[in-house]
Amino acid sequence: MAVAEFQEMSQTRPRYKLVVSDFHLGKGRYFADGTQNILEDFIYDREFAEFLNYHRNGAFADAEVELILNGDILNLLQIDTWGVFTHLITERSVVRAIHRIVEGHVEFFQALRKFAATPHHRVTYVVGNHDAGMLWPGPRKAFAEAVGAEVRFYDVAYQFDGVYVEHGQQHERFSQIDLKRPFIDRGLPEPVLNLPWGSLFVAVLLPEIKQTRPHVDKVRPSSTLILWVLFHDIFWGLATAFRIARFIFDTVLFRRRFQIHQGVRATLGLLKEISLYPNYDKIAFKILEKYDSIHTVIFGHTHILRYRRWKEGKEYFNEGTWNETTNLDLNDYGKQIRLTYAFIEYPLANLTQGRPQVRLKQWQGTWKPEVEVLA
Repeated sequence: MAVAEFQEMSQTRPRYKLVVSDFHLGKGRYFADGTQNILEDFIYDREFAEFLNYHRNGAFADAEVELILNGDILNLLQIDTWGVFTHLITERSVVRAIHRIVEGHVEFFQALRKFAATPHHRVTYVVGNHDAGMLWPGPRKAFAEAVGAEVRFYDVAYQFDGVYVEHGQQHERFSQIDLKRPFIDRGLPEPVLNLPWGSLFVAVLLPEIKQTRPHVDKVRPSSTLILWVLFHDIFWGLATAFRIARFIFDTVLFRRRFQIHQGVRATLGLLKEISLYPNYDKIAFKILEKYDSIHTVIFGHTHILRYRRWKEGKEYFNEGTWNETTNLDLNDYGKQIRLTYAFIEYPLANLTQGRPQVRLKQWQGTWKPEVEVLA
């Protein structure tokens, strides 16, 4: 469906938008030989298919429904190329990675195809830090082909009707994409992604760490995890700390392994700024204060479901993640699986000028007699 056709639909038709982020799709839950892929973060293909099926039937069958994929839908940083994890990510390698992801998540993409083929339904994609490869035209084409329909892509943010949707990595120096120079081509046979330091860490070192401790990037808060490791997993913790320290020296101080352009002074500022849980409330409030035309900000990236009201008529939402997390904080202790999303509904009384209402929801799915549990 063409963009113009979507925008010119009858204004009396109910309108909804669904915002999800941080799925981190990899090559699938299992490899071709049946063994488990411990680097796969997304195992809810069936639930997502039910989610999309629900929003293309019943009350949504004749409505305008837009699915907004708000960044990090594909985990393009941790897709190995012929068994090797590398920071040298090219357009060709990203296209190949997308094909592998589609093969590993057949039910997921079948559901997307059915959703996009439903009249008045469409898909929009906002690029995040884990899927920065979607800045290239080739991967965008490959993804649209997998969806079987036109997909609108936004490099940073998608703004409509007073709502501002952004993944959020551009507000952190260690994960910020250099949009003025997203690719490095000097002295190379083909351009590669100009990855920020955080993406280098995720692409090169984190997969090695997760080979022995797959849960390490799913535990919150990180400070409590470090204390837990000191008491219960000290030898692995010391070995991992040494590997991280060596990686930092190689990348930001001596630059022996990777290309970093900012220099040591900028790098020290980068390291000072790094936080796994930045205060996105303040960032959202700055946007709401700066632009009178924006009344709602929606971020992803942090994996933390969140709502804050800045002042009357100005709100911030974070739709969370569909990945499993383990919380070590006693206020919310335990393993959590919350399939959350932002639901945007336009008032039927005045579809052309009425303010859309945003709510955070959790997909409960349909009743099923059994679910597969991995040891």
